[in-house]
Amino acid sequence: MSNSGSPDHTDCPSGPGGVFGRIVGSVVSPIVGNIDLDEVIDQIDVNEAIDRVDVNQLVDRIDVDRLVERIDLDEVVARVDLNRAIEGVDVNQLLDRIDPDQLLDRIDADGLLDRIDPDRLLDRIDPDRLLDRVDPDRLLDRVDPDRLLERVDVNQLVARTELGEIIARSTTGVFSELLDVARTQVIITDQVAQGVPARMLGRPARQLPPHPGGSEEPAGSADLSPTDRAVQMQGRFAGSVSRFLAFLADQFVIGVFFAIGALLVQSAIRVVFQTSFDIEDSGAVMVIAFVLWAFLYTAGSLAATGRTIGKAILGLMAVRSDGSKLDARHAALRTLMFPLSFVLFGIGFLIGLVRRDRRELHDLIADTAIVYAWDADTARLRLEASTQGAHAGAATLRR
Repeated sequence: MSNSGSPDHTDCPSGPGGVFGRIVGSVVSPIVGNIDLDEVIDQIDVNEAIDRVDVNQLVDRIDVDRLVERIDLDEVVARVDLNRAIEGVDVNQLLDRIDPDQLLDRIDADGLLDRIDPDRLLDRIDPDRLLDRVDPDRLLDRVDPDRLLERVDVNQLVARTELGEIIARSTTGVFSELLDVARTQVIITDQVAQGVPARMLGRPARQLPPHPGGSEEPAGSADLSPTDRAVQMQGRFAGSVSRFLAFLADQFVIGVFFAIGALLVQSAIRVVFQTSFDIEDSGAVMVIAFVLWAFLYTAGSLAATGRTIGKAILGLMAVRSDGSKLDARHAALRTLMFPLSFVLFGIGFLIGLVRRDRRELHDLIADTAIVYAWDADTARLRLEASTQGAHAGAATLRR
């Protein structure tokens, strides 16, 4: 008998399989619905269950994103031993999956730095390797030398090193020391000479003169030592005594050089023309030559360096009234106007005694000024070095 017409019990819903499924569903569903899963979980030894579970297979079947959304991560972190967790993590693989920019955006840098022990951090730094990676040229390019020098106390630097003694020894000498003393004494004499008319005009007598072009008030000098006063005087208007002594020195230089030149010219004429020429017979020519030589010497020296030999010896320099460098035009004008200060018994020179800037008549006309301009700092170092040497010698003798 053929089986082609018999029914298929597996596919038929009314077959044994379908009936069994419906029976199991009708029985199990009410049972599961009535089970308290929290109570069941409480009865389960979770650690033992975890030991028996294939974690990798379990993770493969879990939707991690949905799980993370339902977990309170802060509470999990609080209950996890992070050190043990980190020991089991492949840090390199973890860092490969982290966006460092996004991580840095969420980090409180101040709070992180507050928790860092700088001493321990520095102990772990290799300074040699660090310095090898520093480009000194780029570092120096970012340094502002002007601001750096403004913050350096040069006097204190010299005092704490042997620099002062080195400078003093390198520039020492009898002539230098004598010149330092002479210039310092002349500055003191200047202040005394300028103080007399200052008292008559009701101005403080012991004040330092101002700087050319400066708007600041003159500084007091009552508490300054002679060497400190000399240092403070540099760049300020020079007094009448210094200027007069420089004038006398220049007249001596002009006369000596002119006399030597005249004798040379006289000898040359006698040799070339075979004549008994005597230069003293040319009075008018000699006067004109002397005036021309005096003008060239004075104007040329001032235009070139702002100093004549006399001014250099006294530590003076000619400048514009605003302190700028003297040019040839103003140097020539000042030299031409100089004789006017002799008019009417030297009133042009007396003007400098009553003016605070100490400028005389020819200075006012030519828009020039005379200032102190010598290395008083080195002079002070020489004095200190010689004083220390004297004290050391006296202490040796006492022993």
